[in-house]
Amino acid sequence: MSIADVVIAEIIFAWVILIGEVPFGLLSDRWGRKPFILAGFVCEWLSFTVLLEAHVYETLRMHKREERFETVWRVISIGGLLTSGLAALVGSYAVRSVDLIWHYHVSWWVLLGTVLLTFFLKEAAREQDGETSSLKTLLIGLSFRRVYVRILCLVLLYGATIDFVDEFWQLYLRDQTIPMVHFGFVFVFFQVMQAIGASLSQFRSPVGWAMIYIVCLVGLSVASPLVSIGLLGTLYLCYGWAEPYVTTVIQDIAPTNGRATFTSLISVIERLAVLGTGTLFVFVERVFSLQMTYAALGLVSLMLLLLYSVTRTRQN
Repeated sequence: MSIADVVIAEIIFAWVILIGEVPFGLLSDRWGRKPFILAGFVCEWLSFTVLLEAHVYETLRMHKREERFETVWRVISIGGLLTSGLAALVGSYAVRSVDLIWHYHVSWWVLLGTVLLTFFLKEAAREQDGETSSLKTLLIGLSFRRVYVRILCLVLLYGATIDFVDEFWQLYLRDQTIPMVHFGFVFVFFQVMQAIGASLSQFRSPVGWAMIYIVCLVGLSVASPLVSIGLLGTLYLCYGWAEPYVTTVIQDIAPTNGRATFTSLISVIERLAVLGTGTLFVFVERVFSLQMTYAALGLVSLMLLLLYSVTRTRQN
């Protein structure tokens, strides 16, 4: 597949989410989290993360511990990163003695175990003092008030760009003449950096982290091979910090009886941004080079950071 083909696949994936995200979020708010978490594991492509965020938040809220959501979510993120890093190492070594289909068998059994464990999840009690927020109400709530524009800018700054870093860092490093045999260790390095970022919750400076992120994106367009690995690692460090922070902000402002729907709406806007960024990515790659696409991603992030800054108010 060419780079353009991969981006087209990413765009198709985004459209699938656009079509299914909000309806399933609405149903989750009406029927409960557990059935849809289970369905998410079974179908795999269902937007499981949105429902898990809501389930974790509401479980903590049930025990009057919702202020610990960010800490808990960071632990979950770090656990996932370390597990995927371990899986990458095991998979890269296993391929020397077994065929590739073995990896799919292992994944199938692990997913089956997860499905079985999901049956034992305890559904958090939902608030009964009001009706479930309708889609119309939530859309009105997402009107262009400064606080929502500000949150969306922070979400999109990372969400509209990190997908393309994830998809193409292997091709980028290959073009930088770094041997592919080292990619497994490079991947683990990125996972560790993201896990470190997720543990740095005490450093609350969204603008500072975003500026580092933008400088690294632009730097990839001119960096040497070894420096480029460091820049990519720093990108994942910044994203590791941002993901739990932004997730917590979204959960804090989401309406009690429409949490999954509200988060789905945020995700839909993020996917729309990915469609636009993907089109720009393909254009820059065809006209210039893969390296220059990272400078374009940095420009997109910079514009979102500027909008984030000018929408600041005393309340947010």
